[in-house]
Amino acid sequence: MNLGFRVGDKVATSRAIFAGLKEDGPKVCNKGETGYVVDVDERERDGVHVRFDSGVDWWCMPKQIMHVGQ
Repeated sequence: MNLGFRVGDKVATSRAIFAGLKEDGPKVCNKGETGYVVDVDERERDGVHVRFDSGVDWWCMPKQIMHVGQ
C-alpha cells in the first residue's frame, strides 16, 4: 500500500482531527494546521507520522492531511 507521503513532505490537515478509532475523542488539531512528515508506516491505516508546527506529533490517516507548498 502506498500512502502517498514521504518523510520531509510539508502537509496540512484537511479537516479537524480528533483522537480515537472513531475520531470521537479529544481534538488533536484544527483544520489547516501545518507540519512535516517524520515517518511513514505503509502497514498502518494511520501510518503517516506528522510533527505539526504547534509541537504536536500525531499518526494521521492519509485522508486527514494534504500536501502543501514548501
